[in-house]
Order: sequence, then C-alpha cells, then structure tokens
Amino acid sequence: MDNELQAAAVGAISHVFETMFFVFLEPYTPDSGDPPLGPRPPDEPWLKCGLSFQGKLRGQLRLFLPFPLARELATNFLGLEDEASDHQVIDMTNELTNMICGNLFSRYDRVQGVALTIPEAEVIPCGESAGPGPSPESFRLDFLADDQRIRLEIQLEE
Repeated sequence: MDNELQAAAVGAISHVFETMFFVFLEPYTPDSGDPPLGPRPPDEPWLKCGLSFQGKLRGQLRLFLPFPLARELATNFLGLEDEASDHQVIDMTNELTNMICGNLFSRYDRVQGVALTIPEAEVIPCGESAGPGPSPESFRLDFLADDQRIRLEIQLEE
C-alpha cells in the first residue's frame, strides 16, 4: 500500500476532526502497547459511512464511529442545546466523511482532481465495523477520540 496515501489519510482525518470539532485524535494500535479500550455496551450502535472516489486512484473510503460519539459531535458542531436528532447525526457523518475524503486527496495529489460519490451512512451493530483485513489494496487506520475508537478504511480498486 502507498505510504504517501496512508500519511495523507492520517493527516486528513486528524485535520478535519481538529478544525471542525476541536477533537484531537490519537492513533490506536492494540499491539503497540496501548492500553485496551474500556468496555462498550454490546448493543451500542455504530455508524458506517462510505463513499467511492475516482481519479488517479479509484476505490472506497469508509468511516466507522460509535453512534453516541457521532451524536455528541453533531450536537456540538451544530451548537444545539438538546441532543442532535438521528437525522442530524447521519447528515453530519455524511459531511464528515466527505470532508475527510476531499482533504485526503487534496493532500495526496494537488494536481489531478478526484470525483466523489455522495456519502451514505447506515447504523450497524457494534462489532460489525471490521471490514476486510489489510491487504496490498487496502488499509485500516484506528484512532481514539475521548476513549472511543474511530476507524478509517480505504479499499483501492485496480
């Protein structure tokens, strides 16, 4: 896998979370000596949001995050006194995924444009967030935000 693409992905997701939500992500790898994550309710829903991209590279980008974290981000981002609605949470997650992908490709290749599909978010059960394992055509990046895991996956097509 292209190390430049991975570096651009780390920079993009970190930049978007910091500038849009004032949330600082920490890379997370369970085998690097990082402490294990605290227990999460087994019935806690997650959001999976994905889009396809086509340009110099072609493939899919998927973002996974716990629904309660997404709700907190949406509530704070929108400046709401009450919790964001499910619809607002999904809209915010779609826009978040779009911003991450756009930022990634502006970092990776400033010359050639990239076409993005409309992001699509769906609620998934906890534990269903693991897509295909790393391969020469894909990678996963895990981060912690307020002790909650966020995953970014990129799958390239030939």
